[in-house]
Amino acid sequence: MQGKTFTMELAGKTLTIETGKYCEQAGGSAFVRMGDAVVMVNATVAKQPRDGVDFLPLSIEFEEKMYSVGKIPGGYIKREGRPSEKAILCSRLIDRPLRPLFPKGFYNDIQVIATVLSMDPDVQPEILGMIGSSAALAMSEAPFAGPTGAVAVGMVDGKYIINPTLEERHKSKLNLTVAGTKDAVMMVEAGANELSEKEMLDAILTAHEEVKKIVAFIEGIAAECGKPKMEVNIYHPDEAFTELVREYARDKVEWQLDTFERKVREERSEQVKQEVIEHFAEEYPDSAGDIDMILYNLTKEIVRDKIINRKIRPDGRAQDEIRPIWSEVGILPRVHGSGVFTRGQTQVMTIATLAPLSEGQELDGIDRELVHLFEKRMGVALEVAQYKAAHGLPVLDASREEQVLQSREAMLDDSALRADVRALYVQIMALSRGAQERWMKEAADHD
Repeated sequence: MQGKTFTMELAGKTLTIETGKYCEQAGGSAFVRMGDAVVMVNATVAKQPRDGVDFLPLSIEFEEKMYSVGKIPGGYIKREGRPSEKAILCSRLIDRPLRPLFPKGFYNDIQVIATVLSMDPDVQPEILGMIGSSAALAMSEAPFAGPTGAVAVGMVDGKYIINPTLEERHKSKLNLTVAGTKDAVMMVEAGANELSEKEMLDAILTAHEEVKKIVAFIEGIAAECGKPKMEVNIYHPDEAFTELVREYARDKVEWQLDTFERKVREERSEQVKQEVIEHFAEEYPDSAGDIDMILYNLTKEIVRDKIINRKIRPDGRAQDEIRPIWSEVGILPRVHGSGVFTRGQTQVMTIATLAPLSEGQELDGIDRELVHLFEKRMGVALEVAQYKAAHGLPVLDASREEQVLQSREAMLDDSALRADVRALYVQIMALSRGAQERWMKEAADHD
């Protein structure tokens, strides 16, 4: 099957998107490559809205597979289970810039699945997932007001680096992900080591310039390969009835918002809604849902007006004023450390407990024993090397090593440690092979 392949240069690397060859039944499909990294993204939208929901049912799944790095899941369970923490966070990363670009009131199910098929340590797969998701939606029939683009930004020696390599990420003072449309930045995810506000702002603006190039690239793909967008029939209350409700409720909503206490506002909000519903109940008996929607939009409009035009924030703060912050420590008597941090109505309690010195001593004893056992194991490994040399056997027997790895995993009482013990023994056996190879070389040179 012949598909179409599109390429662009992105910060010195080639970004490739292929479509029309795989997953033809999906609404939109993008096979995204950069270096040795490959992410396949498929997007599909339901033809009809989901019953009984008042939100956008957008589902994003970022799927990692061990085969993408050339590995097979270890132990007796040969299939990956639930998504990792990183996969969940990547799904959220993809979701954030996409969700606002669907029409308000659009309640059709949308599913986007980004599957990592091949890994490259120098390419962040989540960036390809974000680009591929945008491309797949842009090509699908979904009413997506994109496309969006996304890049990662690092900073090494005072210079910004777009989509840094693994080595550059280790050296970087900045870990920044930016997504946006051609007109605006939609999302910023960042961590940094003592950067100034100007440096961070410049990094975001630098990223947005690259985002614009990606957006233009995807727009060209969608123009050539995209499907016609589906008709969207979003329900809106009757205009005449809307004006009646707004006129009647405006002063009440103003009163509802005329307090800086959140709980009071919530109580007043419920009171106002019930009063408005009762007022129109006789003439408009089935209008409760419409009234709820109208009041929501009216409240949002008034809050925005108060902030922008009247310089009044909902909690009474000035526009340049942050929430009061207070903290307290030593609130619990038995634990080794405790503290409470509060800003506004957000509150966090942190509790710390340290292990006793006896456990530290116990660990020292275990480590001492491990070192002696490792020394003994390496001695046995040299005896094995002598046997292999005498019988003309290779140092590496991959099938035998895999049997050993599986047997060590099976020794565990805690199955959650299987991956860790495998990694440990992979390293131990690598050290053993190295020692055997050195002994064999020295023996050959001596002969």
